Amino acid sequence: MTGTRLRPWGVPADEEFFRLDAGPAVQAAYDRGDLSRRDVDDERIGAPGAFPFTRGIHPDGQRTTPTLVKVYTGLGTPDDTNRRVRKLVDWGAEIVQLAVDLPAQIGYDPDHIMSAGEVGRSGVSIASLRDLECVFDGVPVSRLRRVGMLGNAIGPIALALFLALAERQGCQVDDFVLDLQNDPLKEYVARGTQFLPVEDAVRLAADVVEWSARHAPHFYPLDVCVNHLNAAGAGSTWGTAFALGNATCYIQTLIDRGLPIDAFAPQIQLFLDEREDFFAAIANVRATRRIWAELLRDRFGALDPKSMALEVTAYGHGRETRQEPLNNIVRITLGSLAYYLAGVQSLYTASYDEVIQTPSDEAVKIAVRMQQIMGLEIGLGLTADPLGGSYYLESLTSELEAGIRERFAAVEAEGGARACIDSGFIREIISDGAVRRQERYEAGVRPMVGVDRLAVADDDSWAVRPTSVMSEAAEERRRTDLAELRRVRDGRRVTGALRDVEAAVRRGDNSVATVLEAVRAYATIGEISDVLREVFGEWVPDQTF
Repeated sequence: MTGTRLRPWGVPADEEFFRLDAGPAVQAAYDRGDLSRRDVDDERIGAPGAFPFTRGIHPDGQRTTPTLVKVYTGLGTPDDTNRRVRKLVDWGAEIVQLAVDLPAQIGYDPDHIMSAGEVGRSGVSIASLRDLECVFDGVPVSRLRRVGMLGNAIGPIALALFLALAERQGCQVDDFVLDLQNDPLKEYVARGTQFLPVEDAVRLAADVVEWSARHAPHFYPLDVCVNHLNAAGAGSTWGTAFALGNATCYIQTLIDRGLPIDAFAPQIQLFLDEREDFFAAIANVRATRRIWAELLRDRFGALDPKSMALEVTAYGHGRETRQEPLNNIVRITLGSLAYYLAGVQSLYTASYDEVIQTPSDEAVKIAVRMQQIMGLEIGLGLTADPLGGSYYLESLTSELEAGIRERFAAVEAEGGARACIDSGFIREIISDGAVRRQERYEAGVRPMVGVDRLAVADDDSWAVRPTSVMSEAAEERRRTDLAELRRVRDGRRVTGALRDVEAAVRRGDNSVATVLEAVRAYATIGEISDVLREVFGEWVPDQTF
């Protein structure tokens, strides 16, 4: 076989080696004929900043709108995270998105029985506005380009927390930019922080987007995710199709409320992800921009080019390993480079020790510097879409576009995102994909240096210094802090505010205004979430698919 020269160190002589995780098989070489066979022409490619935005959403690429350095961070107590946030600001991070712990993500306070052992473990422990004030002590939200958190199952609470924090800091809504994920649909199949029925979770997510469209059109209240779907096993092609189905569900919900598409579509981001293959990551971004532009124009009747010009965020990483963890710096750099070349609007970079623990200061600083070096030192942003026109890249963009469109059509044929969740369609695709991906790893088709290729036995020279900050004593302090908050706050005000939340939700009103009043009164995430549970009930998973 002609390809054997590319397969040293025991990689199987199998054509699967030349097949991308995203689906297509890669040819040995590409030429102009490949473009013709795939109906690729200048009109389909377009110009940077022009419909269909294949080559990017800005005419000059990153010259005047460079990719923003985005950091997902949160650890231990609010004080612990405040120290990290202050360092991030000093290092030049532009967007800080809080990682809150699992209890907060699913609407539990630190003193709830379900929170035991999880407080501050997977992110910062946040229960109330007081905790967020501590996290951003000395760091005005207006100092950063954007701030936010995920808030997938607690979107209105997340929005209200940052609105109230800005008020406490003396900032007006126009003084800062909020960046929320607020994408509950993927939680039911890929991430797992859902706790309300699907329909009600979509309603609350739409509340956040509607409020932002009316009061803060510069916010980014919805970031529809491919990342978690891909990581769970869907792969980037199916994952993008599922995310488009989710986005369509949110958009239609908002249109049904009477909002014009151009009133909110420019505030939507897609969180794209392809972590297996370098060129596929670039092509996936270009293909998705093209699909989005046509979807918004042709189905939803968008007229504003900003609605059709998709804002993309991404996570720069590869297949990080516990073995020889410093190798992850190389993997993450290459993953990030692909997204710089694709011209995304904001980019997280993983930390090299993230697969082992909550990232250390050293690892986070390297991740930030990695982006800054790419953005400032080597000329990546001098011209828009620098790989545009490549026979390989344009062919791959077209192939991935066709694959995404085919799968998106399958989602639509199943009845859309909600129906696909209820029927188990998405979970089945993810499960099958995860098995296939693992089989490829085990067969050696996807080699991993230092793991199944060139591994060194009993090598402890790569040891990572542990950074665990959360102990049982620290968890107990969080419960003590919460008890003190409940003692000193105005209990009557809290009770009245929670009643108003319940009344608004039962009436079908937008929940944000009343949730904001509850947050201002120092009601906790758990207390507000309990009101939502009382009104909507809790989601019960189907055990079959």
